[in-house]
Amino acid sequence: MKIKNKITTIIYVVFCLFLMLCLWSIRESKGGIPVLNYHQINPSEKSPLTVPTDDFEAQMQYLNNHGYNTISPDELQGFLLDGRPLPDNPILITFDDGYADNYQYAYPILKEHNMKASIFLVSDFMGRFDNYLTWDQVYEMSENHIYMGSHTLSHFELTPLEQRELVNQLVGGKLAVEWKTFKFCEYIAYPGGFYNQQVLSEVKKAGYKGGFTVFNDYVRQGDDPYTMNRIAIFGSQHLVMPRFWIRLHMAPLVGRLERFRAKVIDAGYPALAELIFIP
Repeated sequence: MKIKNKITTIIYVVFCLFLMLCLWSIRESKGGIPVLNYHQINPSEKSPLTVPTDDFEAQMQYLNNHGYNTISPDELQGFLLDGRPLPDNPILITFDDGYADNYQYAYPILKEHNMKASIFLVSDFMGRFDNYLTWDQVYEMSENHIYMGSHTLSHFELTPLEQRELVNQLVGGKLAVEWKTFKFCEYIAYPGGFYNQQVLSEVKKAGYKGGFTVFNDYVRQGDDPYTMNRIAIFGSQHLVMPRFWIRLHMAPLVGRLERFRAKVIDAGYPALAELIFIP
């Protein structure tokens, strides 16, 4: 009987802690703007970076049904710096790298729901590899509510680069997008989400107005437009919509769980870290 009571007490304490975390996360979400981060959208790939087409359709339908309004990076930056008004339930949808399936599968779904989105291009890959966009596809989408930003020239991690190559990656990627779309490329997504003060300094010198990380959290008024947070949306075989709901509505909790697990791994306890569930 005593063992049963102990188990009941442990379950109750764990439930209370989980409930407290959920309530804290919901409170933290108020006033926060979600920026979703996708990569590939297609029905065949099985990598974590690939969201199956049917799942992406369901996620966009959820956003549409619940009154979310898609915005552009310029609208988000205007809100951060000048307090410009945004529509109710604003959300920014982004894709990294510039995969060909963004045009084949994601773009028609976005058009069907009349949604804006942003794609950050690795410009050296466009039109060069079969699984990446062609510049004609880039141009077509840029004329139809899809903002084209830079993911650098070659997708090198920026922080270890010498200044000369850093400038080449930042400026080269920017100019390539501008040359092919005839529009200013003023926002960058940092490869791997990595940046430091030198990177931020050169990003500003190159003429970018803002930058995006992969730090799981919302964007809030007063945040630095050069280190805007995003919510990573991964492919999953289980509990797809519940996982999407948790990441959308409880991003601060997900981010803290990820950082806690990273610290556990750094401390030398990888097996223990595997027990930390991250939706």
